[in-house]
Amino acid sequence: MIPPGDSDHLPDVDAHSSLDGLGPVELHHPTQDITGDGVLDSVTINDDHGMHVWTSTHHDGIADHVTLVDKSGDYAAWEFHRHPDGTAEWVRTDQGHLNK
Repeated sequence: MIPPGDSDHLPDVDAHSSLDGLGPVELHHPTQDITGDGVLDSVTINDDHGMHVWTSTHHDGIADHVTLVDKSGDYAAWEFHRHPDGTAEWVRTDQGHLNK
């Protein structure tokens, strides 16, 4: 978990949000090692909507994966893709409802 106020720079999104046009998301203070390699790479946020887990698997400080789980049980996962032509986009890789 991150300290209160430390998540102010992260987007306010939920499992139903479109990440079109979001662009790169910087992780200022990762607090967990999701990849298991001993390097802090992830930020977990709990808010009124649910839980977000933002991860920088490339260890460059830019999130390249996010999982969003709403309190209703709806979830979505996204990956940040950088293309050879210099463009970038968030691509939804999974979505659904827990227990379904």
